[in-house]
Amino acid sequence: MASLSQSAEEVQNAKLRSKSAHTPVPPRNDVSKAHDSLPPSLDLNKIEVRMNSLEGLSNGWRSLPDQVKARFEKKYGRIATLMRVNVQIPALKAMLSIWSPKYGVFSFNDIDTVPTMEEYQTLLEIPYLTQNRIYLHLEHRQAWNRLTHMIGISPEEVKSKETVKGNTHGWYWTHLKKWLDQYIQEKQWDRDSMTLALGIYGLILFPGPSGIITRSTVEVFWVVEKQEVNPIPAILAETLLTLTYCRQQGKGSIKCCSQLLYLWIISHMCPVETKGLTWYLDQPPIEKMTRLVISPKNEQQWRERILSFNSHDYCWRKLWASGQSILISTGGNQSVSLIGVTGYTSYTPALVMRQFGSTQSKINIEEYHQGHFYHEIKEEEGLKMARRSWENISLMERSPKGPSATRDYLEWRADRDREHSTAEFENSDPRQNVLLEEADNRLADSLQKANTENS
Repeated sequence: MASLSQSAEEVQNAKLRSKSAHTPVPPRNDVSKAHDSLPPSLDLNKIEVRMNSLEGLSNGWRSLPDQVKARFEKKYGRIATLMRVNVQIPALKAMLSIWSPKYGVFSFNDIDTVPTMEEYQTLLEIPYLTQNRIYLHLEHRQAWNRLTHMIGISPEEVKSKETVKGNTHGWYWTHLKKWLDQYIQEKQWDRDSMTLALGIYGLILFPGPSGIITRSTVEVFWVVEKQEVNPIPAILAETLLTLTYCRQQGKGSIKCCSQLLYLWIISHMCPVETKGLTWYLDQPPIEKMTRLVISPKNEQQWRERILSFNSHDYCWRKLWASGQSILISTGGNQSVSLIGVTGYTSYTPALVMRQFGSTQSKINIEEYHQGHFYHEIKEEEGLKMARRSWENISLMERSPKGPSATRDYLEWRADRDREHSTAEFENSDPRQNVLLEEADNRLADSLQKANTENS
C-alpha cells in the first residue's frame, strides 16, 4: 500500500486533482444514467423504511454477563448499541428528498454534506487491522460452509434451512436464534457472542429481506471475524446505494443501517439537543447519542428544520475525533471507492472538506465522476478497478483551522443552485425567479462572511 499523509493546506492544491497515472474510475452502467439529469419527482408516500424486529437480539444481549459484553465490544465495536436507537423514520425520508445522485451528497441551500467513513467509525468503533483492508465482495458459494463453522450447525441443517426470497439467498433469523438461545442457556459465551454479532450484522448493519440473514452478510461477517477487515466502507456503501436508488426511481425502500444514518442526521441537524454533549470524555459518542430526546416530527417538520440551515450555522464537525486522519481518496482519484454487498458506489471527501474542519475549495469538475453500479449486473471489470484503487490510499491530517470555504467554491456552489432551479422550473413555475434570487442572496451572504473569515 502506498499511503500519503497530507496537511490541510496541501489539499487546496493539486493533490486532490486527477493525474494520468491514477487508477481509472469504475464505469457507470444504465442504472446510473439519471446522474446526468434531474432525478424524477419524489413521492414520499411511496418510500418505505424497512426495519427488522430486534426483540430477539435485545433479549440475547441482555442475557450476557457484563464481562462478556465488554469482550464483545472490544472485538466487534459498539454495534450492539444500535439496538437501542429509536429512529424517527420521517427524518430519513426528509433527508432522501434532498439527496443528489449526481454528486453523491445531501444538497440543500449552500450546503453539501454526506456521512463519511470517519464519522461512522467514530460512532461504531469497530476494530480493524489496517484502513485499506476492506470487504471486496466475493462470490458466496461457501456461505453455507462459513455459517457451519461460525454457528456450529451441521452442514446438512444449514443447507436444508437455506431460503430464497426474490433473488436473495439466506437464512431466517428465527431459525438461527434457536442456537443463540441454546448457547445462552449453556453459557457458551464465545459461540453466543458470535451468533449475536452475526444477527446484528444481518438485521441492522446489512439488512436484506425481512428477517433474513443473507449470504452476503455471512460473507462480510466471515472476513470481519477471521481477517479483521474494515467493514465501514461496505456499511457506508449500502447507505449511499439505497439513497441513490430511491432518489432515481422516485420510490422504493430505504434498506441500509437506518439506525446509523439517523444518528448521523441528528448529530448535524439537532444543534440544540446535542449542544451540551461532551463527546470524548467519560462515554463513547454513540452511548450519549442514544440517550438524546429528540421531539417527534413529521416529514414536513424535519424538512423545514433541515432547510433552516446555511453553511454558517450548520453543525459541520459534530462527530469528529481529535487527531484522527482523514481518508481523502483511493487510487489517486478525487473519490473514495465503496464496495457494498449489493453494489459499488463512491463518495467525494473533497466536496465536504468542511466536515473535516478544513477549507472547502472547488473540485476538478472536468474530471469528476460519480461511479455507481449493482453487483447483479456483473460489472466485473469495474469491481476489479474498485478493488485495485484501495491499494493506493491518500490520507490527510485533521486541520486545526475550523470549517471555511474559498470564493471559487462558493461561486461554483451558487451556479449549481441556479442550474438546478432553472432546469426544474424553467417556463413552468413562477417560483423560478424567487429561487434564483434566493441563490444569489445566499452567494452574496456567503462571500461576505468568507471574506471576513479569511481576513
